[in-house]
Amino acid sequence: MNRKELNEIRNHFNPEAKYFAMEKVLTAFVDSQRTVRGVNIRNAGSIPSPESQILYDTMKKVLNVNLGKQSSELPFRNHAYGEDGAQTRLAALLQSELKQEDVALNFLGKLAETVDSDAPYAVLMAYCTYDPPRKNKMDELETDFTDQTFRYIVCAMCPIAKTEGMLVYNQFDDEILRQENPNAVISKAPQDGFFYPVFSDRATDVHHILYYTKTPNTPNENLVDAFFECDVETTVEEDQADMKTVLGALLGDDLTYETVTTVNDKLNQIVAKNKTDDSPTEVTGRILHRMLSEAGVPEEKLVDTEKVFEEHVESSLKPERLVSPKTVIKTPEIVVNVKNEAKDKVRLDKINGRHCMVIELDDAVIEVNGYDLKVPGVAEDTAAPW
Repeated sequence: MNRKELNEIRNHFNPEAKYFAMEKVLTAFVDSQRTVRGVNIRNAGSIPSPESQILYDTMKKVLNVNLGKQSSELPFRNHAYGEDGAQTRLAALLQSELKQEDVALNFLGKLAETVDSDAPYAVLMAYCTYDPPRKNKMDELETDFTDQTFRYIVCAMCPIAKTEGMLVYNQFDDEILRQENPNAVISKAPQDGFFYPVFSDRATDVHHILYYTKTPNTPNENLVDAFFECDVETTVEEDQADMKTVLGALLGDDLTYETVTTVNDKLNQIVAKNKTDDSPTEVTGRILHRMLSEAGVPEEKLVDTEKVFEEHVESSLKPERLVSPKTVIKTPEIVVNVKNEAKDKVRLDKINGRHCMVIELDDAVIEVNGYDLKVPGVAEDTAAPW
């Protein structure tokens, strides 16, 4: 499933969407003792609008189109297809359409038992259908449907916190006083979640699951490995560290500001292309060789690129995990954030024996802590002598 397909599902995850229907909604609470409580299955249409909108908004966050970072499409391991395997449980849940409480309770019980969490959390889950409209030769959605409805489960796992007492205004007594809130508050931002099955080639793919995490550098490994029975991906930080290791091994002290920023430009181009490509490009040793060559690195430095890459990277790297939204230059005392489009206005140099970072300015006035300051040494405009 590529970003374009996931975005299609996300864009139609709306009560007003023409081709979409949310049919059943399940809500449940898992306490700190891993006991499932408060299970409630309702028809989506019977839920009052203010509540249903919160449910829609919360579960929609699981359909995060930032594939490679917060969202990952994961294949099931072979054991997942067994009698008590993860894929078998998910397939049974999907087939039940959340109409069979025993199937839902079995799923929730296994989730609570398997996920290693001492903190309570809420489970918000929905059974949905989507009738994919056909696409024309221009890749635009038509008004008629394909011949197959896409049926799926989306689930958000939200942390819960008990609020402390607070000051409130009591209209009846016309006074401000302290009030205890005995209820636990469910976060609108899921910590984890999943979408099953995935929507590949605009059709059902039961052999993969989309896993969402709010924190890509600390995914819920127990949920992915033990409950979904999928291999845990490396974190964003680990992939970035691998890339740094490869570049360091190849270029060492010859790694320059221009090389780093040009490679980031190339990664941005791949990420933009991946948003619509059916087969997203990943960074391999061969692709890294091409990027470094285009960045002006001499060929003699790149002879062993693929070999070095294979030594430090298991297979390939997702460009979405490597790209930086801006150029950040750090020293122990100074941090400079530069928009990528302005990166060429910065250069590193040695002036009068001192290591310097030189920043070109378009204007003679800059802002410091909210104050407009004129750059020293700028000559005032002089009046014409005539």
